Amino acid sequence: MTVAHFFCDDVAGDTVRITGDDAHHASRALRIRVGEEITVSDGRGTVVRAHVSDVSPSAVVAGVVARTAVEAPSPSVVVFPAMPKSGKLETVVQKLTELGVDEIKPWFAARSVVRWDADKAATRLRRLRAIAREAAMQSRRAWLPSIGEPGPLEKLPETTVVLDESAPTGLTASLPSVAPLVVGVVVGPEGGLEPEEVARLVAGGARAVSLGHAILRTETASIIGPALVLARYERLG
Repeated sequence: MTVAHFFCDDVAGDTVRITGDDAHHASRALRIRVGEEITVSDGRGTVVRAHVSDVSPSAVVAGVVARTAVEAPSPSVVVFPAMPKSGKLETVVQKLTELGVDEIKPWFAARSVVRWDADKAATRLRRLRAIAREAAMQSRRAWLPSIGEPGPLEKLPETTVVLDESAPTGLTASLPSVAPLVVGVVVGPEGGLEPEEVARLVAGGARAVSLGHAILRTETASIIGPALVLARYERLG
C-alpha cells in the first residue's frame, strides 16, 4: 500500500500537523487512521516520515520518526506555456507538476486568446497553485514547483528552447550534452507563435526546436517538450 504524502509549512519539530482541506481529504477520502505512517514535506526539500496519532476532519497530527533532506533536482526545468483556451492551463500545470518540472511561468503570446481579468487573476492563480500542490502530493514530490503569474515573456534561462514546428532541429538533439543549471522551454498558444516572436527569442539566445512532424495541440506540446528535457538529463525514465 502506498504511503500517503502531504505538505506542511513546518516539519522541523517532533510532530507535524496537517489542517484545512488536506486534513479533510486525509480523514474522509483517504481514511487515514491512527497508527498509519505518512510522509510530509515542507515543499523545500525536507521530508519526514511520521506516525499518525490523531485524526479529525480539521486536523491530522503525526509524530516524526525520521527526517530526510532531498537536494533540489538538477538541472532545474522551467516551462513557459503560452496562455491556452478554457481550462487547458490547469491540465498543463497538473501534468507538469507530476512530471517534476520546477517552475511554470505562463505568458501572453500574440495569438493567446485568453486574457486574465485583473479582478480574477489572484483567484485563478491560487487555483493553479492548489492544483500543483495536489499533483505534487499525488506524485510524492519533496519540492513544490513555483507557479508564476501570467505576464510577458522575459528573463529566460541561458539555455532555452522554443518549440517551433518549422525548426529543422529536434529538441533532444539541440540540448547540450553537459547539463546546464537551468533549462527553459517556451511553448506557443493555439495557432502557434508568430514568426516575429520566434525571431525575437532566437535573437535573445534561445534555440528554435521541433518535436517532430506531427502538429501537436498546445497543451500536448507543453507536456511532451519538458518531458523530453527531463528524460535527456535522466530526471525521467
